[in-house]
Amino acid sequence: MSWLLCVLFFYKSSFILSQSVPLLLLVSFDGFRFDYPRLYGPLRYFSRLEDQGVHAHSMIPTFTTATFPNHYTLITGLYEEVHGLVSNEIYDSKTKSVFQSWTNMTDQWWPLKSIWTINEERYDGRSGVIGWPQHSISISKYEPYRKERSFKEIIDRMLKWFNDPIKPINFGVIYFPEPELTGYQTGPYSDKMKEIIKTCDEHLGYLLNEIDKNVNLKNNLHLIITSDHGMEEINATDKPIYLEDYVDMTKLKAFGTETVINIFLNSMNDIDDIFKNLSQIPHTQIYKKQDIPIRYHYKNNLRIGDLIIIVDPGYELHRRSFHGGIRANLSTIHGNHGYDNQMDSMKTIFYASGPQLKQNFTLSNTSTLYNVDIFALMCLILNITKCPPSNGSLANIQPFLIDPTRVLSIIEKETGKLQDGSISLVIYLLG
Repeated sequence: MSWLLCVLFFYKSSFILSQSVPLLLLVSFDGFRFDYPRLYGPLRYFSRLEDQGVHAHSMIPTFTTATFPNHYTLITGLYEEVHGLVSNEIYDSKTKSVFQSWTNMTDQWWPLKSIWTINEERYDGRSGVIGWPQHSISISKYEPYRKERSFKEIIDRMLKWFNDPIKPINFGVIYFPEPELTGYQTGPYSDKMKEIIKTCDEHLGYLLNEIDKNVNLKNNLHLIITSDHGMEEINATDKPIYLEDYVDMTKLKAFGTETVINIFLNSMNDIDDIFKNLSQIPHTQIYKKQDIPIRYHYKNNLRIGDLIIIVDPGYELHRRSFHGGIRANLSTIHGNHGYDNQMDSMKTIFYASGPQLKQNFTLSNTSTLYNVDIFALMCLILNITKCPPSNGSLANIQPFLIDPTRVLSIIEKETGKLQDGSISLVIYLLG
């Protein structure tokens, strides 16, 4: 009888191992512009990752190129007009509620399933998240963002979760606030930026070396290194531009950032007059909602204003503090983001490695990679057999795969509107 139990135990153990869920770690370095490795390289560990995996010349974020919206896009695969997180500051005209990333983090602003929740819905799928720009997350392992926490501490904690002997995670997500913080202070071209990029490279080196120390992680872990947006140098902070100097603020509500502002009118009868006044603001483009260029994918949502102000690269449009603005020390502002997502300075990085991905492969700079595509790649790596609808395309990430036939089909069809959104892709994957 004992021999039969041994056989059954061996069979069960082999079955569990054969059915083990794939391993993936997603890391975001906030504000890491696509050309920093060229500007401040050679970067030893980014080059190492490029050699051992796949790499894109650049990746295009969603518009607006802001932190919270793009981090939500990465984990849902959706444009901002679809997932509804349309800025770091939002006015919901239906509920009359306001989202401000620095104060309001309630659940209502993140209604859609993210990749870590989808991962946990299948057997033995466990996710762990540290510091992602979002509200409190209900998954197996979660720790909120803490500014004082070092990258080494974050890595040590995350790898401990992967190596948990009882309930290990198979999918981990990490957020790190540099080099964005330095970019705000010094702009993208400075000795301090060069220094922090070298530091980020050392952080990556620590992660890669720690992975290599563990045979299971070295052989089985997929790693994605990316970011949310780039960084642009700011001009003329000695002559700040204020919204209140051009329009009667009693006739409207204004929400957004210094680079994109959504204007909600108290009366649509005023739209032409206010549009005319706003058009006098230098270094800006003003659009009525219906006229926003299609390529922005930024009109089909109630949280997008009746009028939208898009500031030209290198400039900012401020609101005085008594009209909802944040009092800024303009002498310390040398960099910002949020501009046109097609600009080179707003493009960001994409590196990845793992057993399902090619080695030493760089996507041609004539090919285009969007951050809405990364959700589908993660679904494929994690072997999630049917992804929710997304705005991304597996066609854009298929060249990265060792076995491109894993993509069974990409069926494009109209699926209705998601959160006032647009046509999406339904993606089917081989299990």
